[in-house]
Amino acid sequence: MLAAGLAFSYVSSWAARDFTPQAGTWIISEELDGKPGRGLAIDVQGNTLFMQVFGYEKNGDATFYMATGQMDGNTITAPLNRYSGGRSFGSAARDAVEDGSPGNVTVSFANGLQGTVQFPGEEEVAIQRFHMQSAEFKDRYWVKRRSRKFIVSAVDADRQMAFFANMSLSASATPGRGMLMTLRDIPGDLRQRMDCERLDGRDVYTCKPIDGGLPTEQANIQSLRLHIAGIDVYGTVDILSNGVSQQLPLQGITVAGGGEVSITGCGSFIDAYVGYPRNCNPVTSPSSGTWVVEEELLGKPGRGFAIDVQNGMVLAQVFNYLPDGAPTFHMGSGLYQGINASFPLNRYAGGRALGGPAASGHLVDSAGDLSIRFSENAIRQGYDDNRLAGIASIPGEAPKRIVRMSLEPDAASLQGLLGQWWIGFYGQGLPAFKLVKLTTLEGDYLTSEDGQVVCNRIDAEFPSLRCLWTRDGWLMTGYLSSEPNNRFGGQLQVKDRHGHGMGLGNVPLD
Repeated sequence: MLAAGLAFSYVSSWAARDFTPQAGTWIISEELDGKPGRGLAIDVQGNTLFMQVFGYEKNGDATFYMATGQMDGNTITAPLNRYSGGRSFGSAARDAVEDGSPGNVTVSFANGLQGTVQFPGEEEVAIQRFHMQSAEFKDRYWVKRRSRKFIVSAVDADRQMAFFANMSLSASATPGRGMLMTLRDIPGDLRQRMDCERLDGRDVYTCKPIDGGLPTEQANIQSLRLHIAGIDVYGTVDILSNGVSQQLPLQGITVAGGGEVSITGCGSFIDAYVGYPRNCNPVTSPSSGTWVVEEELLGKPGRGFAIDVQNGMVLAQVFNYLPDGAPTFHMGSGLYQGINASFPLNRYAGGRALGGPAASGHLVDSAGDLSIRFSENAIRQGYDDNRLAGIASIPGEAPKRIVRMSLEPDAASLQGLLGQWWIGFYGQGLPAFKLVKLTTLEGDYLTSEDGQVVCNRIDAEFPSLRCLWTRDGWLMTGYLSSEPNNRFGGQLQVKDRHGHGMGLGNVPLD
């Protein structure tokens, strides 16, 4: 708790990025051949990068390395460390120890989905976010064209333009038309509907206004292109402003899909990507990135999990040790349904070593199944899905609570909420979303740069803040989540407290 009178400001001494790399599994582009190989589990939070590399020794044994440190803009160079002596499946608790380093690794990002890596003894090569999709997911949204919901934003400070919308994408009810996009809560209390077509083989949509739209559709959106990349979306929006069409880069998040909200306010979504406590189905897409067994989070080297859930699939790497203490990794993947996943954890050998020639790995053995329920409970108790915690059954061990790891100090404090947000406010009249730059923390209160919005925690047991804004003489109320690595449907973070953009940035559209 910060003492009253102690103030913090939203000022960064770091080179700010206009994007955040998407957490999860990344692969070396030229090594993506459908065979077992090596890869990277990347997690960037604020200025901190945490990366685990799954690869192979010169004798072909599976191993892993870890690198962490503070990024300088889009780039980091850090020691690639090796560890040994840690816990194996079913063993007693054991702390690992550092076991040398083959040298430094340099990672640079061009945007949230692409970059480069240079390992010790190798040339710089391109890396990219690994993409996976289940056949069921494709059928749900590409064939049956079930509804999906998004929050999108475009902010251009130079042109003093700010666009926001709650967006839905679903099958058009008009014969001969493809998809219908509806945008609501656009600043000025505007809305607009658009006809959309999906690009062949991709989760990408090009949209134009519906001919003969309703008189209330006055948002002046000329065209929109939407790319869906799991929880993140990006693209462009062309807006007519003062008679001139202006194209802005679009960023945002996926909220939910596969269902709707009933008249009681309880959703029937099949996929939920943000904190959504009023969904009738036990459904959540956990936060992809670095996870740990909570009781083993002691500040010492040990084992960990890289969990990646996207588009109806789950992929996990477990970085652990053999009974003799040698480092290794196990990997598995399977379908992700509701809040549950279960799949075999396999060990491989024979892949490419650092500085070695190209080689593909092969299966050695399976340690057994990893089963995870992303909830606080092993058995359902009400709305108990959780994006940041779960119960994991690890081969040879009793079920254990696992948690999403937070990398930045003070991320869970009020200081971690400094930055730029779209916040949904409700009160007299229509709801409104306001672009808020929270710049000052004094005591228990966060204040916006213009002084119009003040936020404070109203319940120490609940991870949210209440924000108050007086609009046209009416007091409006909004809420912010203060859980690191979580996202909610009533808010959209545009920049973090360091000034880094929270979207994917300038990803090539073709």
